[in-house]
Amino acid sequence: MPCPFDRTDTIMKVMELTAFLILAYFVGLAVALRKRQRTVQGPWLFLLRAFFPNWQFFHGLGPAPRLWVRAHRTPDRWSSWQPVYPRLTRRAWHLLHNPSVSLALSHQNLVEHLATDVHDLTENADIRDCVSYQLVMRLARDAVQGGCWADTPMVQRPEGFAPEAFQFEIRLRHLGQDGDEQLLLSPVIALRP
Repeated sequence: MPCPFDRTDTIMKVMELTAFLILAYFVGLAVALRKRQRTVQGPWLFLLRAFFPNWQFFHGLGPAPRLWVRAHRTPDRWSSWQPVYPRLTRRAWHLLHNPSVSLALSHQNLVEHLATDVHDLTENADIRDCVSYQLVMRLARDAVQGGCWADTPMVQRPEGFAPEAFQFEIRLRHLGQDGDEQLLLSPVIALRP
């Protein structure tokens, strides 16, 4: 009895649809860049940036943005500021398969996009309305609540520390200089139980 579901036909249709969507994506990106003078903006255009890393390092060396977080259980008991920056041990098999390193680097890419959006922010605009701010806020929340890159925790947490709120900031690290410049400081954000 023949199978009513032909996998080959379905796979071909999916491949055709994928090829069409990729072509439409690049055509839409080209039109958007031409109209907006090479700046990708807007909530729906931001989603297209997820396919590409932040290429600003080709324009020259500048300060590197870093995410820092702190948490508190009571208003008087804040943890120290800790960087959320991937420093993962690399292994030989990571040449073929390294999802934890890729995830950590994509998190740092989010921070770099937020720093770019802070610099490109128009007057009277609120950075909290930007998608990049919302994503970095979720990343900071995950780090404070014990998030990991594979076996490596994003930040060190004391045993039994259950935070009630957190705060994050973006600091710019200038090459060859001690100290960081504060670019963005979030308000205190409550964690929901």
